[in-house]
Amino acid sequence: MTQKHQARILGYGEKQYFWHFFDGKAFVIMAVMITGGISIRRWHLLPASFIAFFYTGLGAALSLAGLLFLQKYFKERRKTNEKSHE
Repeated sequence: MTQKHQARILGYGEKQYFWHFFDGKAFVIMAVMITGGISIRRWHLLPASFIAFFYTGLGAALSLAGLLFLQKYFKERRKTNEKSHE
């Protein structure tokens, strides 16, 4: 997934605001997930042990995705710097 999103973002060519990175469907999905997460916590719909387990997995997945984006960013930056020094 990160490669797909990186290719799309790099294809913009020029700098974009963060809200241009996602389409309408993605924003709806995020809104539903955020609302669901708040509701689950607010009304104690799931046990705390499940929430802790889920957050650990979600945090690990998001951290890995962030690291992959950073890795690609630094690779692209290195390529750009090497081309400009030729």
